[in-house]
Amino acid sequence: PSDVVRFDMFEGEFTHDGDLCTFEVLLRASTRADDPALQAIAQVVHDLDLKDDRYQRPETAGIAALIHGIISRHADDERRLGEGATLLDALYASFTGGAA
Repeated sequence: PSDVVRFDMFEGEFTHDGDLCTFEVLLRASTRADDPALQAIAQVVHDLDLKDDRYQRPETAGIAALIHGIISRHADDERRLGEGATLLDALYASFTGGAA
C-alpha cells in the first residue's frame, strides 16, 4: 500500500542513519524534534537499540526490564505494541510532569 511508511527494515523510509537509531531519525524528521522529553526518550531507545551506552540515562535499565516483561507476558504483537505505547506515554509524562 502507498500509505505505509516502513521503518527499521531494509529499504525502509526510516532506519538507522550513521550512529543514530531509527527513533532518533524519526524524531529528527518530525515537527517535534526540539521536544526535550522526546529527546530523552530517543536517548533511552538509542541505548537499548544500539547497546552502546552512549547516553547512560538512569531510566534505561528500568525501561529495558519493563519491555522484557511485556515481551514475556504477550506473544501477540498487537498486545506488545499496545503495552509498549502505554509505557512510552508514561515515560513521556514523567519527563514533562504530566503534560501531553
